[in-house]
Amino acid sequence: MTLNDLEDHRAYVAAVAAYEQAARRDPRTASFGYLAADPATGAVAPFLWFATLGEMLEFLQTAEVALLRFDDADRRRVTASLARAVAGRRSIGQLDRERLTAAFEGWSEVLWLGTFSELCEKGGTLPTGVRAAFRRANGLGEHAGPLGESDLAAFVAFLHAALDRDTDA
Repeated sequence: MTLNDLEDHRAYVAAVAAYEQAARRDPRTASFGYLAADPATGAVAPFLWFATLGEMLEFLQTAEVALLRFDDADRRRVTASLARAVAGRRSIGQLDRERLTAAFEGWSEVLWLGTFSELCEKGGTLPTGVRAAFRRANGLGEHAGPLGESDLAAFVAFLHAALDRDTDA
């Protein structure tokens, strides 16, 4: 094993730990998040949550890239593309999900990015689909409208249970 291989392995191990931590955070306090998938297999990762927009953008440009295990040239190119996609963005609403996906060059697709309150309250195919799945799983019918304050703890548990099901497989 070369020194470069050892550094790559350490970066990967650190990225896995950061990924697991982000997936386990409570989105009521770490409210900036995103959901990504593998476009080749359709496998969907868990929601990842961050305390600040800056923390999320840093993760996308470092840990997310390390998890994909690119060679040096590809890593530099993808990281540069991601840096351009997030440059000057001061709010999550300024981020372009499709541009972030394009920066990953087909290796990762950003399905959703936003805040936990947006996931709980806003329209759109993914947020309403997640809320409808939550309500079905809890015997609350098919309604996909905004969640009330009394639903949030159960909704967080639902999101984390999906993660637990994925890691048990």
